[in-house]
Amino acid sequence: MSNSTATASAAANIALVKYWGKASIENNQPATGSVSLGLEGLRTTTTLEYATGDHDTFDTELDDKARKRAASFLDLVRQKYRITQRLHITTANNFPTGTGLASSASGFAALSLAFNALFSLNLSKTALSQMARLGSGSAARSVYGGIVELIPSDDAYAIPIATAEEWPLDVIVAVTEERPKAIGSTDAMIQTASTSPFYQSWLSSHADDMTSAKQAIAEKDFRRLADTSEHNCLKMHATMITSEPPIIYWQPATVEIMHEVRALRSSGTPAFFTIDAGAQVKIVCLPSATDTIRQQLKAITGLKRVIVTRLGGSPSVTTS
Repeated sequence: MSNSTATASAAANIALVKYWGKASIENNQPATGSVSLGLEGLRTTTTLEYATGDHDTFDTELDDKARKRAASFLDLVRQKYRITQRLHITTANNFPTGTGLASSASGFAALSLAFNALFSLNLSKTALSQMARLGSGSAARSVYGGIVELIPSDDAYAIPIATAEEWPLDVIVAVTEERPKAIGSTDAMIQTASTSPFYQSWLSSHADDMTSAKQAIAEKDFRRLADTSEHNCLKMHATMITSEPPIIYWQPATVEIMHEVRALRSSGTPAFFTIDAGAQVKIVCLPSATDTIRQQLKAITGLKRVIVTRLGGSPSVTTS
């Protein structure tokens, strides 16, 4: 144990082609691949220190469920790497937690990066991605910045496929609900997979969406990426809406923003929406369109606030 503390910062990400459903709940294996954008300005910062007692301790406002989830994850990785040391965890997000803004992705990525640094494990990025995935499937992508692909396998992991410098994009997060979700993503995935009549169609059509999105990214074809991403998003939410009981995260403002973004694109503004498991709308656009979109959003009733960020999200780690 050469370090006494380790601090990691990791960014949330939004999936343009999403995974929804688990191939294995026990090992948190995704049922499909995914492609995501790292969000430079939405970050979790986590510091790990040695604890003196028999339990992990937290200096944070996490609720009991989140603390148990983090502690279970730490027990799992300690067992894997034959470490017994208990830890004191300080963690904070600079954005709303548990509202569909991928706080679990940034949170478990930051926790994995800090754990690796504190115990000088010197893990490869692939191994770090696999570690983070044990906490949250989308966290596998947040150990990288830029545009990232999650590859499903018996031990799924993510790889970077493009940098922010290669294709600068802005992301406008339209927050329509700041309260925590009524049902978390994992429980929602299980319910959807077991009850939606459209779930198998979602799985069978997914490979085509992955191919289309990756080709659009390689060619910087914004319109094709827009069409593919919006269609994939709506298919995912269709499976949730048709589960029993239905899972409907959207607020009225969510739907209004979707219509506004589609109207803007029809009139020539390079923008498209995507929505993860929550009510928030993420609008991906070329930087030249950001101000126009912000002005249009001001008229939306029920919009709580707007966060403007950009593609990026490379993690950082410091030790002492």
